[in-house]
Amino acid sequence: MATPILSHSISQFQLARYATLASQLEALKAEQAALQQQLIAALQGGAEVEAGARSASLKTCERRSVAWKDVVIRLRSAGYASRILSCTKPTTYTKLVVR
Repeated sequence: MATPILSHSISQFQLARYATLASQLEALKAEQAALQQQLIAALQGGAEVEAGARSASLKTCERRSVAWKDVVIRLRSAGYASRILSCTKPTTYTKLVVR
């Protein structure tokens, strides 16, 4: 639980605690990222998830990033922008979903 600051000064303990928590969060995020990549690789390799309270699956989506679309529509036409978009190769993202 957070310790409220009751005075107008910030203690060295609070600063040290903040730095420690930030460091722990960074380490946990790195560990989580590594585990996430292991789980994604296992699922992509056909691994099955053990029965239980949690499930895991891969959600894949494609996205085309066309930041200039509004400019093209304004300068040319919506049809021209649609043709450009249809010729743009999508970027594929894979996300681990754990519930």
